[in-house]
Amino acid sequence: MQATKDSFYVALRDRLVQCDPNLTITIDGATRPAIVVLENEPPSSAPQQDEAFYLHWGEARLVHPGNSTLMSLECTISYSSAGQRDTGGVARGRSLAALDADLLTVCAPSCTEKYDYSSGSPVDLNSSIFWTLPQLKTAKLDATEVGRQAQVTVFFYPEVNQP
Repeated sequence: MQATKDSFYVALRDRLVQCDPNLTITIDGATRPAIVVLENEPPSSAPQQDEAFYLHWGEARLVHPGNSTLMSLECTISYSSAGQRDTGGVARGRSLAALDADLLTVCAPSCTEKYDYSSGSPVDLNSSIFWTLPQLKTAKLDATEVGRQAQVTVFFYPEVNQP
């Protein structure tokens, strides 16, 4: 299942670099594309940053128990915007709409090859993963920012460990 998670993340990260190369964040002094898998980050009390996509993995299950080994894995992607800082946070809605557009862009096409990244160098697993288009949830507005969550279901065949 880890190869599925990693392959999905890498595909979205690489596509984000292509569609919006200026959308970056800095974590622990390193600047990188603004997409983060929290379970892969060191424990930290640092809050999530604006203008970044955060992937949260949920439940994995068999799609058709007894009939197939096809599995699905839920992924919630959260993101927010505080607007333009130099103008007191105006245009939060426009910034959120730009993030929505970036997310829809990086999620298409909705498939990629599956790789094992555990050894450092990607190893082709001769399999693919595919996913639903993001289902954008209602935006949430608070005093300083507007944010949204999107739901994506990723489908895959599990890796089989050979002795």
